[in-house]
Amino acid sequence: QFRVRARRFPALINCTAIDWFHPWPKDALVSVAEHFLGDVDLGTEDVAGNVAHHVAEVHASVGTVSQFYFETEKRHNYVTPTSFLELISFYKTLLADRRADMAAQIDRLATGLTTLKNTNEDVTSLKEDLKVKMVEVDEKKVACDEFLEKMGIQRSQAEAAQADANVQRGKADVAAQEARS
Repeated sequence: QFRVRARRFPALINCTAIDWFHPWPKDALVSVAEHFLGDVDLGTEDVAGNVAHHVAEVHASVGTVSQFYFETEKRHNYVTPTSFLELISFYKTLLADRRADMAAQIDRLATGLTTLKNTNEDVTSLKEDLKVKMVEVDEKKVACDEFLEKMGIQRSQAEAAQADANVQRGKADVAAQEARS
């Protein structure tokens, strides 16, 4: 009876999607993951194996959750081999992005450390210059103190001479007053 209906209504067959998606065995998922992750540097062989097992486990868990989703919401979510390959591709892209970010941060840190090192060297040379300048300042300070001491002596001598001149002037003014009168 199905054969007769299929001949009479070919759209019944042509417009039908058959669900051929069966879950892959975990070993097959791990094998495919190892193959597609083979060109990515993941460190040691243990880490690469663990990543492949993890990707396979995530894909299998999505299948389990999709079944639960169908039971609760009555909507299908197909977990296909293409979605598994997209998961691996997304992991590779995300890993490359994170490595690029880490490399940028490492470069930034290296630049900062280089700047700090150069600044430290500059501070050290400025300290040495400061020591030399401090010696010069001390010498000039001593010379300035000696000069101020000489000026103080000369000032006292000038004040004494001024006082003598004022006394002489006073005498001269008195003598001039007497001469006028």
